[in-house]
Amino acid sequence: MEIELNNGIKIGDNHPTFIIAEIGNNHNGDMDIAKKLVDEAAKVGVSAVKFQTKDVETAFDQDLLDKPYTGHNSFGATYREHKNALEFDINQHKEIFSHSRACGVMPFSTPFDVKSVEMLESLNTPLYKISSFHVVDNVLLDAVCETKKPILLSTGMTTIEELDKAVEKISSYHDNLVLLHCVSSYPTEDEDVNLRNITMLKDRYKYLVGYSGHERGVNICTASIPLGACVIERHFTLDRTMKGPDHAASIEPTGLGLIVKHARQIENALGSAERKVLPSELQNRKKFRGY
Repeated sequence: MEIELNNGIKIGDNHPTFIIAEIGNNHNGDMDIAKKLVDEAAKVGVSAVKFQTKDVETAFDQDLLDKPYTGHNSFGATYREHKNALEFDINQHKEIFSHSRACGVMPFSTPFDVKSVEMLESLNTPLYKISSFHVVDNVLLDAVCETKKPILLSTGMTTIEELDKAVEKISSYHDNLVLLHCVSSYPTEDEDVNLRNITMLKDRYKYLVGYSGHERGVNICTASIPLGACVIERHFTLDRTMKGPDHAASIEPTGLGLIVKHARQIENALGSAERKVLPSELQNRKKFRGY
């Protein structure tokens, strides 16, 4: 089973794990930081970098936008000011997408509203990510499905009944879907990760499955590969102590590099299910068995 994107890249069980550095808004609204994040992600060999795209006035409730928003991670006096400070406009999206492609990594984004889908279509995004928050947003789901582009669907804080409905809706448009097991807590405690959900999702829906992790450290996410994950997504930052809402739950360049390294080792070690005597065993077989 595989999905082929419009840029020729393939995602699937028989391909290298598709590893996503989720930059989101960890650029803090600063293009220089955004480019540095892309540069560092490209250095360690990720498959893609992902951002978040929002039309603030339509993506959030007006009452929420009007509320005071203070604290260490705030970029404005109200939630509206805070969110606007973190968002890139169309020209900034074009610039960072172009920079990413020049670095050899695929850029895409999570839209939070229909206007953002329209913006991303103008950038010829190769696929879409639907966040856990939006699994039940039928208007957004329809807008993304109508593009006919492949979809990564996060499953955090979602009941099986809600997920059934979302998968049914997407399936009515196309089958280019990857379900991402996800737990929407930041950070996720080890006992809440529940990696066995990966095999459950594969068995229940017969679609490709991946893992979007928010846990501490770098070991757990690559443990998803033997369970059947063909996609891994992790939030990425230059410095976990930076001001901003997602930095503390993100990994830094060294950690991202370890995830890529471990993923490739695990893929190589999984090998074949065929049982046979390997060429590397023949010398010891002869030495200890005599044949």
